[in-house]
Amino acid sequence: MKGIEKKLVKNDFIMYTSPYLEKSYGMIFCFTSRHGGCSEGKFKSLNLDYYTDDSRKNVKKNRDLLLEKLNLKGIKKIYSVRQVHGNNILDISNNFVLDSDEIHQEADCLITDLRRIPIMVLGADCNLILLADKEKKVIAAVHAGWKGTLSKIISRAVSHMVNKYKSKTEDIFVAFGPSIRKCCYEVDGFMVKKFIKKFGDRDFYISGHDGLFLDLVGINNMLLESSGIRKENIFDCGECTYCNDSFFSYRRNKITGRQAALAVIL
Repeated sequence: MKGIEKKLVKNDFIMYTSPYLEKSYGMIFCFTSRHGGCSEGKFKSLNLDYYTDDSRKNVKKNRDLLLEKLNLKGIKKIYSVRQVHGNNILDISNNFVLDSDEIHQEADCLITDLRRIPIMVLGADCNLILLADKEKKVIAAVHAGWKGTLSKIISRAVSHMVNKYKSKTEDIFVAFGPSIRKCCYEVDGFMVKKFIKKFGDRDFYISGHDGLFLDLVGINNMLLESSGIRKENIFDCGECTYCNDSFFSYRRNKITGRQAALAVIL
């Protein structure tokens, strides 16, 4: 069956994966929770981001642990970039030098067609979205907070796959990981006006007695469908990072770790 499934790997190590992609196409999608790692204090426990005040040693241990839990034997690194809430794409091709798991370039999307090169984006409320062209064997990992969503980074990712790798949109499988949802993402009127100006006055915000709430997942879904992605190929784990303390949430805790969205071609 297609989709994203919750998986418990011993004790409290929780991840969300796509058995369908792995079994049928030899590609892994994985979204992590905050549990099962070695970080302490406000970063407890599976913090995967070097760009926090957590110990780099602990972050590296957590990354190694994730590779182990995914049974990715022989793979030593998961590659991530410096995320800046923009819409830049980093394409990791054969001529790209991968001398460190911490790529010191600014981007919010990684794309590759290389085998056994895990790519990862990180967040603590922002949308973490994975894409895979099942036929051309191309993967993308996208970090889309409100700024990235407003600048249509997900549309750019799809366009890049189509233009560079000749992907057909009907072959692209998309999955949303844990993120803050419309139940909890309260914003002000100025923010809502930005989105209305960009996307029109649609059903992407909720006005109630408690304030205004924005549906970033819904907007990114709309952008995917507008890019030609079939609705039946878009999946969502459905978890809200603010509601559920099994996930890191910047809005809830401010100083906190980051969960991950990882993709790899086997």
